[in-house]
Amino acid sequence: MSSKTKLMYYNALSFKIHGYFMFQHFIVTRFNLRDPKLITQGDTSLLHDIWMENRLELFENYCFSSLKAQIEQNFTWLVFFDTSTPERFRKEITRFEAEFSPFTPIFIDGMDAFLPSIKAEIATRLTEPYVITSRLDNDDSLHQNCTQEVQAQFAQQNFMAIDFVDGYTLQIEPEVRLGKRAHVHNPFIHLIEKSENFVTVWSRSRHGHWSKVKQVKPIRNKRMWMSVIHVENKTNLFYGFGDIDWQEIQAFNLKGDLAKQLQAKRAPFNSWKKQSIKHQFKTLWKANFKLLKRKFS
Repeated sequence: MSSKTKLMYYNALSFKIHGYFMFQHFIVTRFNLRDPKLITQGDTSLLHDIWMENRLELFENYCFSSLKAQIEQNFTWLVFFDTSTPERFRKEITRFEAEFSPFTPIFIDGMDAFLPSIKAEIATRLTEPYVITSRLDNDDSLHQNCTQEVQAQFAQQNFMAIDFVDGYTLQIEPEVRLGKRAHVHNPFIHLIEKSENFVTVWSRSRHGHWSKVKQVKPIRNKRMWMSVIHVENKTNLFYGFGDIDWQEIQAFNLKGDLAKQLQAKRAPFNSWKKQSIKHQFKTLWKANFKLLKRKFS
């Protein structure tokens, strides 16, 4: 561990020793919120029971299990569900709440209510002078050290986004592949800011919009996230690269013996080695170009 990293940990630890954090950490996830634009265009897939059943399974297996296993549990996880969610699914949501106290379900009336509700829900809970907000999609996973690493970055910044550039990507169907991933301004952005007039990490509704913000701190070589690629992904594709030791996935704490099941179905690296080389070149070139552009902007 570098001296700079040690200093950050000691600073964060000092807040705990003195019995306070100075900040509150909120992880924000949206789930099945109705989007009027999609409904107008005839896309009602988010309202289907089959979609909800599949998404709850993905959520429990990859997302929920990884949050439960966080080493640092000093956070509140706000998960936003639509008010139209049927009762049988609400029972599952209640079970999650009973199993893991940071999990906090919020029921709101569609996507239009999402951004205002985030600020309102945080405002009712906020008591410290600083706030950290984190983005997390409902089908992705966090490394067990993620919340600890995020909070170690806290240094009473007025406004600073934290971007862990490097992560993993896991394709679970139609075949299983695990690869490294580099993504600048990715969907796992975190924001440290003063509580007074806070805006939250979701103030940029698309994570790519952080490219236009100067106060972003990119962090390399700490793989704190894993995107999960499955058949319901509409825009995300597998761009992983590298012959990864399967043991790396253990730190993401998938539910039960799921990691073993996936390993048994894992495609041999040689079957996609050429694709890996292409992904590595394209991904790293793109990431390094964006970081260089940010450095000189």
